[in-house]
Amino acid sequence: MKHKLLLLFFLSALFIFPEVDAMNLYNELKNNSVLDNIESTYVTLSTGIDFLETSSDTNGKGLYMMGNTVSDSFPILYYRGDINNNYVIYGNYCWQIVRTTSTGGIKIMYAGVPNNNTCNNTGENLAIGKFSYNDSNDAPKYGWTYDENGVEKDSLAKSYLDEWYSNNMIDKTKELEDTIWCNDRRNINDVFDSRTRLEEGKPTLSCEYEDSYTVNKNKGNGKLTYPTGIINADEATFGGEVLKKAQTSTYINIGYSYWSMTPYVLTKNMYPNSKGMLNMYTFTYKAGIRPMVSLRNTAEFTVGDGTNNNPYRVEVEKQYKIETDLYSESNTDESEKGKEIRIIPKNRDGYVLVGINVTDTLDNDLGLDITNSNGIYSFIMPENDVKVTTNYRVVKDSYKVETTQDEVSITEMIVEEDQKASFKVTVPHGFKLLSVKALNSILDDLNINIVESNGMYEFTMPGENVIIKAELEELPKYKIFGEDIEISKSDYYANDKVDFKVKEKTGMIINKVTLFDEDDEELNIELNNNDNNYSFNMPSQNVYVKVEYKIKPSDILENPLTSTMNIVDNIHKNYNNLFIIPIS
Repeated sequence: MKHKLLLLFFLSALFIFPEVDAMNLYNELKNNSVLDNIESTYVTLSTGIDFLETSSDTNGKGLYMMGNTVSDSFPILYYRGDINNNYVIYGNYCWQIVRTTSTGGIKIMYAGVPNNNTCNNTGENLAIGKFSYNDSNDAPKYGWTYDENGVEKDSLAKSYLDEWYSNNMIDKTKELEDTIWCNDRRNINDVFDSRTRLEEGKPTLSCEYEDSYTVNKNKGNGKLTYPTGIINADEATFGGEVLKKAQTSTYINIGYSYWSMTPYVLTKNMYPNSKGMLNMYTFTYKAGIRPMVSLRNTAEFTVGDGTNNNPYRVEVEKQYKIETDLYSESNTDESEKGKEIRIIPKNRDGYVLVGINVTDTLDNDLGLDITNSNGIYSFIMPENDVKVTTNYRVVKDSYKVETTQDEVSITEMIVEEDQKASFKVTVPHGFKLLSVKALNSILDDLNINIVESNGMYEFTMPGENVIIKAELEELPKYKIFGEDIEISKSDYYANDKVDFKVKEKTGMIINKVTLFDEDDEELNIELNNNDNNYSFNMPSQNVYVKVEYKIKPSDILENPLTSTMNIVDNIHKNYNNLFIIPIS
């Protein structure tokens, strides 16, 4: 009975907790978002959210889609206001989703350590610690990095963040996208654009190249060591905060002050403070650091609804980098394992492409199968970052490859010096090839090494025209002799098939056909017979055919004495030297 109860419990558990298919997190968010430029449940203005005002039940609360990105491949989504459904557990930490990126990545902000798979941290537990943004209040210390006497230096905030990332998140790097972390330092006469636009209620996600912090220079300024940053003031504004306007109804406000990346004046940075507003303070002030990372658009979840008591549990497909050289392009900069990668080499004047190599970042050969289809190379992405190197050679002068013989066919008539030239020799039946030579224009032998493989000949093209000559010799022919046979021809090469027919004689039948050599020795050759049509393969000598006949038995049986006498008489009259086998 006890075992039955356990079995019933197990079966009921399977029924209550069925296996759930993973769902794409970006698509889940997109399907639950609302446009921010129209009236909706928590937005009363017909024109949408007013960013001069804080978030509220009438000015935005929930998940929104930026109206000006609707037609993009990945419209920008962001959370706003007093919400409790943007939590994620990832990499053994709690995070809150702030917004998505133009590539479908999901920017998440550190929210402490989970407690029994819940994310209920508050205050200082939502940050990795309190730190000064920089070591002095002098301009230009507002930079995430800054120039000091010609040397690029990290801010203290970046240093603390990088140290935390290297100790806690380094193994997740392949799952994170290298997105832009904007430290917008645009200013006119020391008045920062960020301050002006936020005072006007016009937050933006655009960023100048020099202020777009990334790891890869193709995506931004390439000044980051790791793909991590902190929130900027524009993102906090989309989230519901307003510059110098206090409130408490936004997930951005956690009752704890923490830094943003955005400068306010030359000596102060903005930060969401403990009173629920965007405020500003000097760089040496100590505020929290809340790391942010951006999950790749492959992020999936199997459980959770985003609430702090049931956060999304996220898994992300690792992506590996494809680094190309100056003379090639890849269809993607990064890829998961198992995807086909296509490489298109570029044309280089004065050079010819030889091929490509794909190695790891330390130049070790990965042994990948690289195919070439009409000049586009492809391979399957391994579980490694890869480096693509194109191999070119300098173009040299080209010369002709010619022949006057029908037996020689040239693969390419014009071949570049030092490149491989090839040709084929078709040896006619009954001939053998004695030699092949490469001659110059006055028919002198160039003494070039010619290599044969499977009927094709190859040599390295010299710096002059080449004439190919094949020396052929006809093989000996052999004859077939015989008085009592009919043949279509008498001359054959060795191993040729010889066909002949034995003549019919009145009153006689063929008893035996034998092949002999010139010395009247019988040849040990297979002789095939198909209704008196004989065939054999010609040996390397002449062949003599001898036919033995015998009297038809039917003629003897009808009139033994008369028939026999008539046949014998007929034989003597018509056939000389015929050997007759009597009927026994």
